[in-house]
Amino acid sequence: MALRNKAKANPLAYFRPTPPQEAFLRDSSPIKLLLGGNQVGKTACSVAELLYRALDCHPYLKTDPAPNESWLITHSHDQSRTIQQKLYDMIPAGELADDCEYVHGRGFRGMVPLVKFRNGSIIRIKTAQQGLGLASASIGFVAIDEPIPESVWGELAARVLLGGAGGKTGTIAITMTPIGCDVTYLRKLVESGRVACHMAPLTVEATTPRECKPLLSQDQIDDIAATYLPIDREARLRGSWDVGIDPTQMVFDCFTPSMISTQPVAAGGDYRFSVGIDHGSQPNTQIATLVCTDMRDPSEPVVYVLGEYSGGAASAEHHARGVLDLLYRHRVDPSQCQWVGDGAHSGSRGSDGHKMSNGLLMRGFEKVMQISPGNLPFTIRTAKKFRNSVYYGASRLYSIMSKQNFWVRPECTQLIQSIQRWTMHSKQYQRSRDPYGHSIDALRYAVLPVIDVRYTPPAKVRLY
Repeated sequence: MALRNKAKANPLAYFRPTPPQEAFLRDSSPIKLLLGGNQVGKTACSVAELLYRALDCHPYLKTDPAPNESWLITHSHDQSRTIQQKLYDMIPAGELADDCEYVHGRGFRGMVPLVKFRNGSIIRIKTAQQGLGLASASIGFVAIDEPIPESVWGELAARVLLGGAGGKTGTIAITMTPIGCDVTYLRKLVESGRVACHMAPLTVEATTPRECKPLLSQDQIDDIAATYLPIDREARLRGSWDVGIDPTQMVFDCFTPSMISTQPVAAGGDYRFSVGIDHGSQPNTQIATLVCTDMRDPSEPVVYVLGEYSGGAASAEHHARGVLDLLYRHRVDPSQCQWVGDGAHSGSRGSDGHKMSNGLLMRGFEKVMQISPGNLPFTIRTAKKFRNSVYYGASRLYSIMSKQNFWVRPECTQLIQSIQRWTMHSKQYQRSRDPYGHSIDALRYAVLPVIDVRYTPPAKVRLY
């Protein structure tokens, strides 16, 4: 109990680095990089480095004396909140200044979050997406968590040049997996010797802290590896630079014919019904997919695809009849489903082009079901799209398939063919022309809101 209380009072003192983390922390290079896979402790290492410098207690290096100023650069606000939580959790008790406030779930207070310490040191937390405001700034230490664009890198490198104590060169410390941003510029800097690079692969040895028992077993690492998409598996496991979307690489390579089954859904589950809709005007591009998901264990959802509807340019009433026929064949009450649809679609730029949207389709359901306007017992919500949402949705589906928790009925021929042939494209115009993408999108829209506890449904669609 006494040891636990000590660790709670000063978690930084009990931080035990893994071999790659320790090599990174010991490195005195002006620019150093911890390049590794997911879940190898990159962010924890970055947080420890920030606090060692702010509190002037670095165990390996002679750093600028307190008070000093450091910056933490994150890619997005969501990422910033996550790392702020980790930073706050590692700060020793009593070290924060009295006027420094942390709000759980939101981060440190301030338009630009500011961490102030009793010794006068500060850490400014900035987001690369919104600009850094670097005019006239000189920075002694910058921690960058995850990749940033080359333009942001150029700004930071210029400001750190003379940012150290006494006008000496400051330090840039980067921790990242090379995914989500073009980091060709950084690879060239490493290859030219201007950046000291330390590799942190997802292995038992590389994730075991010094003088501690392993945090991950090989079986756990194998399970993690099985959930990664093949297009970037090496990057997520070992921090490989050689990652990129290959338009010839089938995404769902873990899908097997054994997942095509006529077996009924097993009894006794916590079942959630959902309908995902992708709008289109070309033949077989207006897709609706009916899914039943067993959520008895939210960490291990089981997905059953019961049926699909496909059409082209037609009236909203025509599509509504087709979708209702699909639900009634499987004895599913439309009001018991969670409905998620794509954004509005226009078949052409002209005023006569075919248009379809969630709102129009809801009107079609009202007419077919002979329900008065505004009284439809369900709402088609618009799919929540965010940066890399296609990749994220595909990753979640891949994880379910890799665990043999995915089943699809054989009459869903278009979806089965799409799963077997779909490849990922980097450009939006390429994705919109992909004949296999429509069924995958409808499947994502149906599954993600059910299995993802972080998913927040958008506001209801207003019809009138």
